[in-house]
Amino acid sequence: MALPFDKASAAPIRRQVDSDTACLLLHGLTGAPARDLWFLADYLTGHGISIVAPLLTGHGKTWKELELATAESWQNDALTGLDEVRTMGKTVFVAGLSMGGTLTLYLGEHRPEIAGLITINAPVYLDDPKLRLVPILRHFQRSQPKAPPDVADREAMLPDLGFNSMEAVYQFERLMQGVRRDLGMVTQPLLSFRSKQDHVVPPRNAEYILDHVNSHIKSIMTLDRSYHCATIDYDRERIAASIEQFITLVRTQQV
Repeated sequence: MALPFDKASAAPIRRQVDSDTACLLLHGLTGAPARDLWFLADYLTGHGISIVAPLLTGHGKTWKELELATAESWQNDALTGLDEVRTMGKTVFVAGLSMGGTLTLYLGEHRPEIAGLITINAPVYLDDPKLRLVPILRHFQRSQPKAPPDVADREAMLPDLGFNSMEAVYQFERLMQGVRRDLGMVTQPLLSFRSKQDHVVPPRNAEYILDHVNSHIKSIMTLDRSYHCATIDYDRERIAASIEQFITLVRTQQV
């Protein structure tokens, strides 16, 4: 039985520190900031990087709230979060897990002023042939059971919806289609993580993304010990340290 979300596990994260750098963090589909991003937020703020991690529309409660969300509402959430970070007057980076990574690419396509992008197991396509039926099935089946968060570290298990909204899956597919079409608009430095064993997103997405963006600085880092929800899995410290190093590298080259 899935552990339900509560106020603490669904809470947004906002932390400002005395530095000139900030990062917007975006969680994945059916996730939440305090569930997916707590370690990354703690690490980055501990290394002098301010953080904003909003709760995306429909998340942090039950699948019934999730089915009211749209691709456009998630895009607007990402844009609003970016605007909030920019009010800090700092150099802004964006990092996202899974669908949060898809939204990170969306922001890169439409907000060239972002200094750098980080994606973690981000999809712009999924291989599951059953997804072809979702545009029709969503009119007859509102939800479907979902597996627990995909992690190798079983002690990392945290709240989950237990079910997924078929409408939300359809909206996610719409989001991926639009981002995939416009990948050539991404020119910012890009660091893309992919888990060698990911039971949700095909790891080949990372290569596809790097092949289609126009970033001059771009690289892939493979995670050997973590599954899809890598930010709370065995490689979480490696991810956080690599992101901090990437941000430092990009800032150094901007001077």
